[in-house]
Amino acid sequence: MTTTHVVRGLGIMAVVRWVLLALVTALAAYTVWTFWGPDAASRVEVGADRFYCSMHPQVRSHNPGVCPICHMDLVPIPAELLSGAAPHTHASAPDARLSDVAPVSLSAEQQRLIGLSTTVVVRASLGDRLRVPGVVSAPESGFAEVRVRASGFVERVAVRQTGVRVARGQILAWVYSPEVYRAEEEFLALTRWNQGASTAPPSTGTNDLAPAARRGLELLGLSTTDIAELTRTGQPIRAIPVRAPSAGYVTRFNAVLGSRAEPETALYELADLSTVWVIASVHEQDVAQVRVGMTARFAVTGQPGVPLDARVELLQPTLDESTRTSQVRLALPNPGLSLRPGQYGEVSFELPATEGLLVPRDAVIHTGEHEYVYVATGDADFEPRLVRTGVTVDAQVHVLEGLAAGDRVVSRGSFMLDSESRLQASLAAAPAPAGTP
Repeated sequence: MTTTHVVRGLGIMAVVRWVLLALVTALAAYTVWTFWGPDAASRVEVGADRFYCSMHPQVRSHNPGVCPICHMDLVPIPAELLSGAAPHTHASAPDARLSDVAPVSLSAEQQRLIGLSTTVVVRASLGDRLRVPGVVSAPESGFAEVRVRASGFVERVAVRQTGVRVARGQILAWVYSPEVYRAEEEFLALTRWNQGASTAPPSTGTNDLAPAARRGLELLGLSTTDIAELTRTGQPIRAIPVRAPSAGYVTRFNAVLGSRAEPETALYELADLSTVWVIASVHEQDVAQVRVGMTARFAVTGQPGVPLDARVELLQPTLDESTRTSQVRLALPNPGLSLRPGQYGEVSFELPATEGLLVPRDAVIHTGEHEYVYVATGDADFEPRLVRTGVTVDAQVHVLEGLAAGDRVVSRGSFMLDSESRLQASLAAAPAPAGTP
């Protein structure tokens, strides 16, 4: 290759470099002019998103179209959403404490897709009954424990299983106690001394010892029948019978043949079920309507028959933190063991009839902090509104504050509407995008 060819190639390469440099400079100048020139704002506005899906606000487009998620037509983005301002509504603004939800506008097609329906708030007479679950329980006042008063050993056992009904005074077991046996011998010795010295001049000391020894036997657990038998035979009783202090059913026993009996250990536990308690669980918002002495009826689940009449005996002063209920106690006679502890049923309280505003139970949304409903302020507009509720009667909720007769509330589809409302509130609270006027 000659020198002439080399020089010519270098010249061509230099020209190419200058041409490429000129093109890059022109492209950079055009880009700067496009984004920072006088007409930049109008050009950005032309390419900005102008349509969105009202059900999925994250789907946006600068041209009309269809949402790829729900296949609904995209609608124009409200100006207040583009500017970051709160959406405008013709209805009154919701309470300021409801910051997580916002008014919603839904077309007729959108309402049909989510199955939305409304119900008119009416003023009607509230039911005169409050129905709550109840459970039969053994009364605490009917429990009894059978214990010995001196250490000993179980020599015989008469009742050796739970579930057995025993009568008051029935012998349950026999226990030999060295301490009791010595007390019996002392009592018999003093009794014989008094009988042998009946012709002698009276002695105050000996006359007082025999009654004291008798009282000692009574304090050790011997019954009047046992002491009478001891006096008649003149011989100490080796194994003292242990009797039931009251009638009832044996719920637990520890009387094992040959085992040691101590005062600290109950040999038997008895439960008197001639009267049982029914514990009703009343929700915290209904507790104020229940009073001691008011009439109630109890029906056992799965057992046809006439409900049993009862009266409220006690209102527990505490509230269960997990169930938010308070326990109400009723007492019922239980002839023939017709009611058994552990049975479930329904308790109906007789309440005075009152009038109030009623809405369907599904219309009220509970967040744990607030209760609110969605009120229809137009054919397509819905706003959240705080309410304060009372009792629930037959799937109808008594509204104390927040609504007026004639208002239309969303009774079906409120869950989907609430989701859309929270999305709208999140979009309204988000900062406006950069470059948006």
